[in-house]
Amino acid sequence: MKKTLLLIGIVASLTVAASFAQAQALKIGYVDSEKILADLPEAQQAVKELEDLIRGWNSELTKMDTTFQREFDDYQKKKAMMNQASSQAKEQELNELRQRYLQYQAQKFDPRQGEAVTEREKRLAPIRDRILKAIEGVAKDDGYSFVFDKANDAMVLFADVKYDLTYQVLDRLKRGVTKGK
Repeated sequence: MKKTLLLIGIVASLTVAASFAQAQALKIGYVDSEKILADLPEAQQAVKELEDLIRGWNSELTKMDTTFQREFDDYQKKKAMMNQASSQAKEQELNELRQRYLQYQAQKFDPRQGEAVTEREKRLAPIRDRILKAIEGVAKDDGYSFVFDKANDAMVLFADVKYDLTYQVLDRLKRGVTKGK
């Protein structure tokens, strides 16, 4: 009986020790993808190009809105002196101006399928893929089991900076440094 209890105790101790050893082998790190994008020259260039494109679209929207406001104000001043047919024609013209404005705005800035979204994806997807490959490379080279992103609401409530892989990933992206080379 004592030998059985001793054997059970030894098995339990070995199981706990094996679990502890396995838990020690688990490495977890994190990166700040916003910092990586902010420091990566090609990402900065892509963002600048997008901002320029969007600035142009916003300028066009501003022109369209100014034209509408000018035409509408002019209509309001002359409305009392217009006959019904002229008034209806001007209202139709104003309605068309407003519709063109709304269509242009939707075409460029619709959050699901607007040109701004598709341009952003087209320009940043290759950069994002490179970043993910660099993260994977750093994680594999240094034996990390998991790498979390500190940005974008990843719910990292605490992170010790010694597990921050952001600068290793940036180094790999900027200089092509790999541990194995």
